[in-house]
Amino acid sequence: MSKAQYYQLLSSVIDNALLHLYCQIATTERFVPIAQRNTILNRFLKPKIKDLRYKTIKGDIKRMALIGQRPGGNIEAKLNELRKMAMEYKDKMNGAQHLYDLLNHLFDDHGFDSRLFNNDKPTEKEVIYIIKEHIEHCFELDGQQIAPISLCIQFEKNTPDMLLALINNTSLFLAEVKEYNADNQQAHILLHPIDKNNTHRL
Repeated sequence: MSKAQYYQLLSSVIDNALLHLYCQIATTERFVPIAQRNTILNRFLKPKIKDLRYKTIKGDIKRMALIGQRPGGNIEAKLNELRKMAMEYKDKMNGAQHLYDLLNHLFDDHGFDSRLFNNDKPTEKEVIYIIKEHIEHCFELDGQQIAPISLCIQFEKNTPDMLLALINNTSLFLAEVKEYNADNQQAHILLHPIDKNNTHRL
């Protein structure tokens, strides 16, 4: 799992836990003390420790739940602190890191290898090729993406729509097919940067 996916999953659990807490608080007109808030959050978090969907952040969830068992522990305050850290990390992540995380995700979770294109070597099917010169012109020195990134791939068992869905589901880039040759199943895919509102495309 990439760092982006890790923080995305962690943020999701934190947001849902806080939402659950505030929904519970909204049902009563009485002040809800910290001890009771800890109990509400504990009941929400503990089942997720054994949930396989959250196995990569199992340790984090355990630590969140244990805070409520310590004297003066405040799970709500800790969740808000972790949420702030996760958001700061997300804001600092640049395009170069996004590309690294995306290629790792596509390889680790979906079996798509990626390589720099080399004119002297034959290309292989189901492998994502990136032109080195394109990468150098797509990013500023600080790693911020300033132009779409080109990916080239010749499919054998997969489809452009399938790869586009995998990429777009990561929320790291907005992917589109620039060109597709149906006869030899070759596709040219562009990766556009996403702004904080996930709506901007260069």
